[in-house]
Amino acid sequence: MGPGGPYRPLGAGKELPLRDRRIIAEHVRAVTFILGDPRRIVPSNTEQGYILRRLIRRIIRLFQKAGMESDCLRGLSAIVIDQYRDVYPELGENRDFILEELQKEQTLFSRILEEGLRKANRYLDSLEAGCRNEEQRGTGSPENGKPAMPSGELAFRLYDTYGFPIEFTAELARERGFAVDMDGFQRKFEEHQEKSRKASAGKFAGGLAEHSEQTARLHTATHLLGGALRKVLGEDVSQRGSNINAERLRFDFSFGRKVTKEELAQVEAMVNEAIDRKIDIVLEEMPPQEAWRSGAIGIFSEKYGDMVKVYTIPGYSREICGGPHAGNTEELGRFRILKEEASSAGVRRIKAVLERKES
Repeated sequence: MGPGGPYRPLGAGKELPLRDRRIIAEHVRAVTFILGDPRRIVPSNTEQGYILRRLIRRIIRLFQKAGMESDCLRGLSAIVIDQYRDVYPELGENRDFILEELQKEQTLFSRILEEGLRKANRYLDSLEAGCRNEEQRGTGSPENGKPAMPSGELAFRLYDTYGFPIEFTAELARERGFAVDMDGFQRKFEEHQEKSRKASAGKFAGGLAEHSEQTARLHTATHLLGGALRKVLGEDVSQRGSNINAERLRFDFSFGRKVTKEELAQVEAMVNEAIDRKIDIVLEEMPPQEAWRSGAIGIFSEKYGDMVKVYTIPGYSREICGGPHAGNTEELGRFRILKEEASSAGVRRIKAVLERKES
């Protein structure tokens, strides 16, 4: 979205201040290296992906503030790749992935900005009109007497409903001479977090809600599902989350398009093939570094302790995991995919069940 959009930035067309240029340079370098990591971290609302998303969006915001096109981001990232690829070959190897993910996030954020900026500016317009018409201006910035936003509710609604960052709302308000009620925003944010915590109470890391035999079998099925997805869709596929209860499994994975019916049929058949082969699941314990070297797959590596459990289903999967698991794939019965859908940008979701085999 250029300077002709709903937000007309201050100083459009002017040279960026030195501080902003330094921020852009450091952020572009950071996001390029994060995206170039072999683990294929992508922008998201959790963990490392959230940090990556915030960095990218701050760059885009600075571009827009100066009236620059956001397409500059991909060009600057390409320069970083060319400068460092000899020392860090993974940047060159992942060049297409890096630039593609930047383009996806730019497109997504442009839509978010357009809607969020429209809502925020409409509200700020009404505040300015109120300031002109009212003698009593309330409690606001001591510099100009303008009122703060009456609560953090609007700022949180922009954040929660449109994904509009609170930093952007605060900056936009500051450019108009207003001050956002950050305390009110924080209260709403903490209320939201508390509701989320209560909703997920009782769940273990890795998505298990209980240690029943059925959830152990479903947990093993998620490993077979992940392995089958990598074989059918490509080794770039990686787990982005899971949730398991006694009835079904839910598995989120990185992939840029809808999985076809034919591909889903292949994945389902591959999981059932592993079940029919009656494979013993092997458990080993080792330091994380040894696990990585052995080819084990894992996520959220910063949470691992001195020793990790590695579960291997020979020929199909080798993963770092806390368990529990079935002892043999035969115990799983029959695997069936119920649904495949989008979870978020660049992330797909599969829901599946285990059924009794027909005798």
